[in-house]
Amino acid sequence: MTTAIILAGGIGKRANLGIPKQYFRIKEKMIIEYTLEKVSSVNSVDQIILVSHPEFLKTARELLERFPKITDVVPGGRTRNESLYNGFLKVPMGEEKVIAHDAVRPFTPARIFNEISRLLDEQPVVTTVNPITGNLIELDDGKVKDIHDRSRYAMGEAPTGYRYGALKTTLEKALREGYLNEIPHDILLAMKAGFDVRVLHCNCFNLKITFREDLRVAEALMRILEEGA
Repeated sequence: MTTAIILAGGIGKRANLGIPKQYFRIKEKMIIEYTLEKVSSVNSVDQIILVSHPEFLKTARELLERFPKITDVVPGGRTRNESLYNGFLKVPMGEEKVIAHDAVRPFTPARIFNEISRLLDEQPVVTTVNPITGNLIELDDGKVKDIHDRSRYAMGEAPTGYRYGALKTTLEKALREGYLNEIPHDILLAMKAGFDVRVLHCNCFNLKITFREDLRVAEALMRILEEGA
């Protein structure tokens, strides 16, 4: 059994939309609805826990009727890691796998979730990456200091999958030792807890809607996908 935790607790400052971007509408649906449609269609995902911005809990709970795989809606925390922890508290004990995904990534292919679930049969933690296509430039005081070999690096993406015990150990250790909200990403928490993090090369379009301009890209792509369906 696999539980997906959809992280929708952010406030979306960089998009400057007046509301969290995951609740912004593109055409007739909110961004979070497109993401939930995708995740709900994944065969390897048995249930979904939705972690919402606290001020939008009512809106999030209304999604329960449309998406029967959602088993719980919980408020997000002060940070992404805290939101993940809040969601994890609702994962049934004894669950085999947990996949964390961003609500503002509506284009992630279903095959990525299935592949992560498969890799978790052998690995404790698996995260998604994409290749860096431009120059990897190191800066120093507003000037170029060096250009690095980009083949040694990758762009961090989502989703990230955990075996249940690995995520439990990761989050409980971070909470117990006081760095849950001090470290910026759960992958680093897992590494600090002693786990190797395997990467899955997505090599796919996996837009994270971050800026206002991203909304135009997303809307155009959704229109193309609908016309091609």
